[in-house]
Amino acid sequence: MTEVADFKSKISSVESLVSSYSINQEYQSYTAQNHGTWQHATKELEQALVGHTAVDYQAAFKETGMSVDHVPSLENINKALARFGWQAIVVEGFIPPDVFMTLQANKVLPITRSIRSESQLGYTPVPDILHEAAGHLPMLYHEEYRRFLQRLGEIGASVQLTELDMKLYEKQKALAEHEASDQVCPEQLENMRVEIRAAVALANSRPTSTARRVARFHWWTVEYGLIGPEHLIYGAGLLSSAEEVKRFRDAPHIRLSVDCCEQSFDIDDVQPLYYVADSWQHLHEVLDALSAEVIN
Repeated sequence: MTEVADFKSKISSVESLVSSYSINQEYQSYTAQNHGTWQHATKELEQALVGHTAVDYQAAFKETGMSVDHVPSLENINKALARFGWQAIVVEGFIPPDVFMTLQANKVLPITRSIRSESQLGYTPVPDILHEAAGHLPMLYHEEYRRFLQRLGEIGASVQLTELDMKLYEKQKALAEHEASDQVCPEQLENMRVEIRAAVALANSRPTSTARRVARFHWWTVEYGLIGPEHLIYGAGLLSSAEEVKRFRDAPHIRLSVDCCEQSFDIDDVQPLYYVADSWQHLHEVLDALSAEVIN
């Protein structure tokens, strides 16, 4: 009952969360180089993703308010998403997992304002507009996916993060932000990785928390999920990384089950494996199993 009450409290405060975490996109501050990065990356993605996606990527890209010619504006995105009952807000980088899930449960997609550098076109460990717009937005064109995403958000918003969960989140966030910075210190980077390995080892020595199970499920589905007999991409991490798309069929593909919640992940590298749902119905069935675990 406490988890349900906590969830209802978060739902009632979603407007407050939007107010607290959303920022002005300041669209005019995007430089010609920023728009050039967007053009380069999205054109490369369109080519790399042909025949590999769970939606018609080019059509979904346009139908969710985007063009390959320039960085998308929040105004255009929201005009497009209004047809589906969703909206987007612009945020500054990482936001806490429980906040992210509560927004998702309320059909709100957070999009980071910044865009990656040219040197990180293939992959960046931090959220940026290329990942969240080019990666997440096109899948919102798909009705079954929208229903899945909202349901998972409701489950994620209903669980309580432990102190260890927050410690891992903060350390992974710090590492990703340092790796993406213009002035990377190798010694500091290695120290941060050592700290994360220690925190992960500690977490692995204890029963996996409910929040961590949900986070892992989110990672292996929303971020890196595959679906159907052709193992088509619906995960935003793959949809926004042309380099990883070129290699994803060479990695092990495992049939999706709640067992994926036992598989940890690394946010600062390409993935060593991927999970495949047989169909959208199968994806919802596995989500049902996860929901039963959370409720119990």
